[in-house]
Amino acid sequence: MLREYDSDTSVTYFLARILDIEHLFGNTQMVQKTFDEIGIPLSDVTFCVIDFETTGGSAELDRITEIGAAKYRGGECIGTFQTLVNPGCGIPPFITILTGITEAMVMPAPRIEALLGTLRDFIGDSVIVAHNARFDLGFLNAAMIRDDRDPLTNKVIDTVPLARRLVRSEVRDCKLGTLAAHFRFPHQPSHRALDDVLATGDLLHLLIERA
Repeated sequence: MLREYDSDTSVTYFLARILDIEHLFGNTQMVQKTFDEIGIPLSDVTFCVIDFETTGGSAELDRITEIGAAKYRGGECIGTFQTLVNPGCGIPPFITILTGITEAMVMPAPRIEALLGTLRDFIGDSVIVAHNARFDLGFLNAAMIRDDRDPLTNKVIDTVPLARRLVRSEVRDCKLGTLAAHFRFPHQPSHRALDDVLATGDLLHLLIERA
C-alpha cells in the first residue's frame, strides 16, 4: 500500500526527531551521522532493506548462506533480490534447524564473490535499512573486503533502536518476530532472508508513521 508521506518531512527531520545518533551508535561509519538529502521528502527517498542468513554470528569466521533485499519508495516495494549462497563451508546443525537451510540446498548456489557486484548494483545509493544493522552490514562489508572491494558507505537506518524509541512500551521486546506478530504485519519473519526483509520493510513504515 502506497503511503503518502508529508511533503515537508525530510529524511533528516525524520531521523533527527527520533534518534540521538551518537548515543545509539558507536560506529558512525555504519549510520547516518548527517544527511546530504536535507529537504528531500521521505516519499522521494529509496530505502533498501537487507537481511542475510549465515553459518554463525561472526562476520570474520562465518559466511553468508542467503541474501534478501527489497527496495521501497513512497511506502511501496519497487523490487526484490533473493538468492541462496554457497558459503564454501559447512552449515552447523543448529543453524539448519533455525533457518531450514541445508548444505544440500546451498551446494549448487553461487559463491558470494559472484553476487557482490549484482547486490551492490541493486542497493545503489539507497538508504540501507536492517534490523540489527551491525550484523548484516558486518557480514556484507566483510565479504566485500575479502573480495578486494570497497565496503559500502551508504546511509544506514537500524530499525532496532528506532523500535526501542518509538514502540518499546507496547511490546515485551523489539525482536522482529515479536514486533511483526504484535502489530500484525502483512509479512512475518521466518529466519529466511526475504521473509525477514519484507517484515522489516513493514516495520520501517510503521516507525515512519509513528515518528
